Amino acid sequence: MKVSVDAILGSAVKINNQRQVDGETPDKRKKEVRSDSVSLSNRIDTRLDGIDREFREIQSSLTRNQIIRDGLEQLGADYGKGGQNQQQIMDTVTFEGNRVLRSFVGESVTGEVLNVRNAKITEMISSDVDKLKRLQVELDNIMASNLAVTDKTENIVSGIDRAFAEVGPAGIESVSRIRPDAVMRLIK
Repeated sequence: MKVSVDAILGSAVKINNQRQVDGETPDKRKKEVRSDSVSLSNRIDTRLDGIDREFREIQSSLTRNQIIRDGLEQLGADYGKGGQNQQQIMDTVTFEGNRVLRSFVGESVTGEVLNVRNAKITEMISSDVDKLKRLQVELDNIMASNLAVTDKTENIVSGIDRAFAEVGPAGIESVSRIRPDAVMRLIK
């Protein structure tokens, strides 16, 4: 076995560092743990505020997109009958006082325009649902950690559950790219 001065000095430094760690009082360690938990709690509260904001934005976007989808369905049915009520439908479909259908579709309504816009709105709703799913997973993780089980967390979770209920199971299946059989295999 080869002994060198560097090895001996390295071992001495390790032993000295270990003595310093062992020499700390339990009170000092408790203070560090408390400050860490307070810091973590503050970060979680800040993230919950962020999640709440994101949820409200997604909920607004999802509602707007669902209204547009319903308007597109009305336009499609009217287009099949000759398009006599096209302008009336474009004017009556609004969200927060704005004529969202007119701005989404444009002035000319053709079968091709309706098909392209239906595909686009389905993609947009799917994106909103995916964002909701990510928020729900993040909230579930926060709740599982038992670090932030508050009324705020529960309110956000119930809001997300309501949003999924409004989309409906058929709506989620029609816009989600996840295959139910693949999810079941992952769960098992």
